[in-house]
Amino acid sequence: MASTIIKSIPRYEGLSVTREEYLDLEEDGFQYDVKKGVMHLSPSGEFEHGERTGSFIIEIGNYLRKNKIGRVVAEIDVLLPDGGDPLRPDISFLLNENMHIVKKHILGTPDLICEVLSPSTKKFDLGEKADRYLSSGGKEYWIIDSKLKTIEVWKNVEKNVEKNVEKRSRGTILKSEILSGFQIFRDQFFE
Repeated sequence: MASTIIKSIPRYEGLSVTREEYLDLEEDGFQYDVKKGVMHLSPSGEFEHGERTGSFIIEIGNYLRKNKIGRVVAEIDVLLPDGGDPLRPDISFLLNENMHIVKKHILGTPDLICEVLSPSTKKFDLGEKADRYLSSGGKEYWIIDSKLKTIEVWKNVEKNVEKNVEKRSRGTILKSEILSGFQIFRDQFFE
C-alpha cells in the first residue's frame, strides 16, 4: 500500500499582524518571526545551534535543581513592554518573583535571555533584538557564537548597557550576577 504524503503550506507567510492578532492565530505547524508587523517563516536552526541551546539549558537546569530561584524555557514568544513585535529568544529565564508575567507566552521581559547565533539572524540578535531586551529591563543577555566558539554576557547596569565581552583564552569563566554562583567554563562548553 502506497502512503500519501500530505504537504502542509505555511498559512501566515507575509501576513501583516498586530501583537494581539499574532497571539490569536491558530497553529499551522510552522514557526514565524515577526519583523515590522509582518510574519516571516523561521526555519529550524542547524544541528550545532540545537546542541548549544540544549547545552545551555542543561547548565541552567543543573543550577536550578540546587537553587530553586526561577525557571528556564526554550523557544517561547516574548512580548516586551515596549509594544514592538513579538520575539522568540532561544532561551528565556525568569526569577520566581517574575513568574506572574507568564501566561501562554511571556508578557514582559525575561530576567536572562540567551541567543545562539545563526548566520541568518546574527545581525538582528546583536542589534535590534539585544537593544529591545536590555532597554525593556532584561538583566543579562548571553550570546553564544558556535562558529567563533565565544560566549558574551551583556549586562544591564542601572539602565545603562554594559557589554562584557569575554576573552577567547583557555580557562575563561562566564558568570551570572542574577544567578548567584552560576558559571560556564567556555572551553568545556565547546568541547
